[in-house]
Amino acid sequence: MKVLHVTSNIDPLAGGPARALVGLVLAQQRAGLECKVLSTWQGTLNRTFFNVLREASIPVTLVGPCRPPLKWHPDLSTALDQSLGDADIIHIHALWEEVQHRAAAKSRKRSLPYIFRTCGMLDPWSLSQSRLTKKLYLEMRLRRDLNGAAAIHFTSDEERALAQPIGLLAPTLVVENGIDLTEFRDMPARGLFRKSIPQIGERRIVLALSRIHPKKGFDLLIPAFAKARLENAVLVIAGHDDVNHTPELLKLIHAGNVSDRVILAGPLDSQRRLQALADADLFVLPSYQENFGIAVVEAAAAGLPCIVSETVNIQRELVAAGAGDVVRLDPADIADKLGTWMSDSARRADAGRRGREFAFGRFDWNPIAARWAHEYEHIISTAKAHCRT
Repeated sequence: MKVLHVTSNIDPLAGGPARALVGLVLAQQRAGLECKVLSTWQGTLNRTFFNVLREASIPVTLVGPCRPPLKWHPDLSTALDQSLGDADIIHIHALWEEVQHRAAAKSRKRSLPYIFRTCGMLDPWSLSQSRLTKKLYLEMRLRRDLNGAAAIHFTSDEERALAQPIGLLAPTLVVENGIDLTEFRDMPARGLFRKSIPQIGERRIVLALSRIHPKKGFDLLIPAFAKARLENAVLVIAGHDDVNHTPELLKLIHAGNVSDRVILAGPLDSQRRLQALADADLFVLPSYQENFGIAVVEAAAAGLPCIVSETVNIQRELVAAGAGDVVRLDPADIADKLGTWMSDSARRADAGRRGREFAFGRFDWNPIAARWAHEYEHIISTAKAHCRT
């Protein structure tokens, strides 16, 4: 079975959607599917994921540099025609750029079944960003593209429920993202990350590991950490800042008078990321919107209890597993939960153990890829039957 994955960005600095796509494609290749990837790019081309895929003998077509606002390129149509040529099914990732629309339109013209992964872009918070532009685009292009899909791919029940008011006609699938569990089986020894940042000293670590972006809720977390007045604890914020949000964090740190207790660690490579997770005592993500939350699953896999906001879409599953807690988008509630969890080491240890069971039991890419092989086969056979009638 030949699967073409289409996206607008495979830059690792783009966050969860790109990482999930690469993990999925690698797992599908291991499961015996014949995968290809076509991605546009804009700005500076980061070839990290491109190289990872090519090393796994997965063909990758890169089209760019693309032009705003829809990431258009004069070679895009030809590149799609060539990539679609021998595909049995198309898996389209994200929504708002030219490449997704062209892939859907060309697939319909060829009677090729296609799937859309929405990446959380249909929930109310996401649609409220550039609201009028997205409303216009939805009605002019995207609704037809989505309604013509063989399936719309959501990664959680909550993500699907949040998209229901739009009234789309295509069938839906809920298939979770996964993570590479091999790197979490044997975690680094404790103390390595702490040693690399002397400012931490012997203090306990509350870790916020994500992109440095306004939607991640740092405007709630930093005041909450200041309000909690945790004894002998630091807040470590680590991640790549691709929107120059760090100056806002520095203002919040200064306003809360917590310069000695909040550490901006910057972006972490794979090894330092694991070391940070190994040394932390609690993971926190009070995001305004998170359609899945790969960082949460990774923290759970590392044995960290997780505090997430009610708008992180796997929060129900996390709590049901006993792996953490949920907070409102409110600094007072976040401060209260930080104090409760950081004062109870036994509770943290139990939630960390349950979190590893939760992550290893549900988010292994290999069985997820096997499920996709079954779903693709069903969709392709249904499309062929429909064509015959």
